[in-house]
Amino acid sequence: MRYRDIVRFDPIESVVQLRDADEHEEARGLVASYVISLEMAERLEATIFSQLQFDEPSDNKGVFIVGNYGTGKSHLMSFISAIAEHEDLAEYVSDADTAGNAKKIAGKFKVVRTEIGAVRMDLRSIFWRQLEDALAEWDVDFRFPETETHASNKPAFEDMMAAFEQRYPDKGLLLVVDELLDYLRSGTDQEQILNLNFLREVGEVCKGTRFRFMTGVQEAIFDSPRFQFAADTLLRVKDRFEQFLIARRDVKFVVAERLLKKTADQEAQVRSHLEPFARFYGKMNERMDEFVRLFPVHPDYIDTFERIFIVEKREVLRSLSQMMRKILDDEVPEDRPGTISYDAYWRSLVENPAFRSEPSVREVIEVGMRLTERIEAAFPTAHQKPLALQLVHGLAVNRLTTVDFQSEMGATAQELRDSLCVYDPMIEEMSDDPADDLAGQIRVILNKARKTVDGTYLGLNAENDQFYLRVTDEPDPDTLIEKRREILDTNYLNRYYFEALKRVMELTDDTIGSGSRIWRWEITWPHRNAPRNGYLFFGAPDDRPTAQPPRDFYLYFLRPYDAPKFKDERRPDEVFFRLSGLNEEFSEPLAKYAAALELAGNASGASKVTFQSKADGYLRELVKWLRQNMATAFEVTYGGKTLPILQWAKGARGGAAETVREVVQNTASACLAPHFEETAPEYPKFSVRITGDNLEQTTREALRGIVSPSRSRQANAALDALELLNGDKLEPRRSRYAKKILSLLEGKGAGQVTNREELVAYTPTGEFFAPDAFRLEPEWLVVVLAALVNSGDLVLALPGKKLGAGDLDVLVATPLSALVDFKHVERPKGWDKPALEALFELAGLAPGLAGDVVNGKEQPVGRLLGEASSRIKEILLAQRTLQSGLVFWGREALSSSGVDSIRTHLDATKGFLETLQALSTPAKLKNLRKSREEIEGYAAGIRALGTVMGLREALSE
Repeated sequence: MRYRDIVRFDPIESVVQLRDADEHEEARGLVASYVISLEMAERLEATIFSQLQFDEPSDNKGVFIVGNYGTGKSHLMSFISAIAEHEDLAEYVSDADTAGNAKKIAGKFKVVRTEIGAVRMDLRSIFWRQLEDALAEWDVDFRFPETETHASNKPAFEDMMAAFEQRYPDKGLLLVVDELLDYLRSGTDQEQILNLNFLREVGEVCKGTRFRFMTGVQEAIFDSPRFQFAADTLLRVKDRFEQFLIARRDVKFVVAERLLKKTADQEAQVRSHLEPFARFYGKMNERMDEFVRLFPVHPDYIDTFERIFIVEKREVLRSLSQMMRKILDDEVPEDRPGTISYDAYWRSLVENPAFRSEPSVREVIEVGMRLTERIEAAFPTAHQKPLALQLVHGLAVNRLTTVDFQSEMGATAQELRDSLCVYDPMIEEMSDDPADDLAGQIRVILNKARKTVDGTYLGLNAENDQFYLRVTDEPDPDTLIEKRREILDTNYLNRYYFEALKRVMELTDDTIGSGSRIWRWEITWPHRNAPRNGYLFFGAPDDRPTAQPPRDFYLYFLRPYDAPKFKDERRPDEVFFRLSGLNEEFSEPLAKYAAALELAGNASGASKVTFQSKADGYLRELVKWLRQNMATAFEVTYGGKTLPILQWAKGARGGAAETVREVVQNTASACLAPHFEETAPEYPKFSVRITGDNLEQTTREALRGIVSPSRSRQANAALDALELLNGDKLEPRRSRYAKKILSLLEGKGAGQVTNREELVAYTPTGEFFAPDAFRLEPEWLVVVLAALVNSGDLVLALPGKKLGAGDLDVLVATPLSALVDFKHVERPKGWDKPALEALFELAGLAPGLAGDVVNGKEQPVGRLLGEASSRIKEILLAQRTLQSGLVFWGREALSSSGVDSIRTHLDATKGFLETLQALSTPAKLKNLRKSREEIEGYAAGIRALGTVMGLREALSE
């Protein structure tokens, strides 16, 4: 069976010119050869015939025929105008319904056909000159008025039609203009507005007269951004015109019904030929009717052709006619579909020098030719070479459908399979899913082609899986990466696995030692909500000696390839992480990541940037995989027991981990919690999470909470964990940590102190208070000491000063680093009973109450502080009185020197009394720093107070 046997081939190789229809015989051929689909017939009736007819009253408008070059726009206008001019031509219309509907206009018009070339004349002058010439030829005596003598063009048209109808009373006048859009685009903005306004008037004339107007344009002018400056004018033009769009499916119909017309028997033969191949392609079964009607042309040929911007659309009909002429006598192949796909247009591109006038297009063609030469010369698999050439030719043609020739856009293996009907008989033997197998074969062939040319002219976009023609002589980075990948050994893979892990674990370059892969690492001791510090290693325990000083734990991430051989000593402070769930989704991007970085390291300039960018893309894939698979792909070994991360993490406390870093931290915490419990069984339990970052802040909050009863949540959490609170009240003697300190202090002889070294022990992993039981950090020790200072149980000695119960404000303001480095603690001094007696006497109380305080009674202390507070208020009132002045008979009652002396005594006494507020317990009164003589000196202030208040009372009377 030859192609000639299954198609009634009618070539379309000439270009229709509108003026061809001026000759009756030529017009008959144009009418007879115009093919009409059902949809076209309906639209011709609804838009064209209804607007042109004048027998029935209607709101007639002008008509725009919209279609790109080569879509049959000129042929359609010739078809319509020929019928309108010659009644007998209606019988040559190929569609019966259209022939019947065409009688509304058949032979009822005198027709003027014209095309507008590159002229400077305004549109009105062009139209009027063409109409005047036609009227003269028809023996109609009419001349349009001079343009300067009238305000509107419509009366001139109406006068013209009146003169026309005197000569032809039963006829209408049809003006048909081709290629109007290029003319409308030319000229200044003002000229374009004038032309558009004239066009509106032409459309309006169609309503009230037998004048009709039809024109062809390449695009809908109402949607063109070129005319948006005249949007208002366009809207008025749009009101007086109907648009008739020639769609792509109309072009397919022309191909099927004229170029490749088939009888029912021929269609049956084609269907029988194609059906065995349908299972190899995505949607051939669903599109079988379309494949049959257009056979041997692939339906996608026309769709692709219309996206090639360098050729006129009429070229598709001409090129298909030429291709069909060449194969008419060929046998239809039995071992493949035998369709003409768009790759066949490659030969036309190469052979036609006109296509190379555009530099960028010439570059595409030259690159395609070089690629073809390389495939023909060096493709490694001979029997696949024809398929390789078909695919690269298809990609070369596809490249011309993209706006940016440098973009990484092309077609996937599946798209090439379906749009080119690529076929390989070997696929039938592979599996029950031949369509997928064929797509896989295409991918294999194209990857071989890429390697053949080192990817210089063929690229693969990994993001959308599209192959594309690379319009450059630069080697394709993806192919170079693929080649480098093939020679990388496992050392490189392990190295770059650790690089990816470093990124996903959010590790910085701040390692322990230059060039090492060891980081300081912190995890949370879950049962105590406290931080523990250790090391994280990329490697095996053999590297451990480089991490100094020792810390609480060690996490090891072992290399996934060529697993290291070492003895697991089952140490309680060691946890091992091993990637055991390796698959292609991880190993492939890892290998490409390694190859890209290796190439980037040896490249420079733009190439270096490209390889680095590729590496970043692969790294994103790795990071995504690790985040999605961390819980199941890693095994963790602790204490000789190996389980998936997911099972270890079940023992972790707190919320679900959202990052890989959190997964590792939670897993390590769950594993190491028993070890931490064993090393510090009496460590505090915090109700809020303490970290290395917030430890100092929480410590400072706790110190402030000792002084102020208004405490923050952090302060309460710290004081409560250290057992310093009884409800809201500070009672440090209840704390096991405070008891330990007091027991050490009480074990000293009179006048002896407890040095820092006796409280803080140096261990290999840091400094701690009571490391065998409490393992309390120096910061928390300072908080316990401050609480004991506040209760009057001890004095904290710093370099150069001692801080007792009366110095808590100073203690809180001291930098934490200075407090942590305290010298020693000591007992407060013994009771100074004479000083206490003087103090009670100063407050106006019985000196004997001092004995009750020495015996530990609380009540006298309360009375003392109450009287001190009252005296402070009286002094404040006296100070305000002095400020206002004491005037008697217009003169100051006190001399200025007297006032100054009184003020001095009042200020001193008030300041002393205010310090007593911190000595709120008998124990705290031990920290009274004043002698009997100093306290008695403040009696001058009490006497000055009496003087001022006495004068104030006397003067008020």
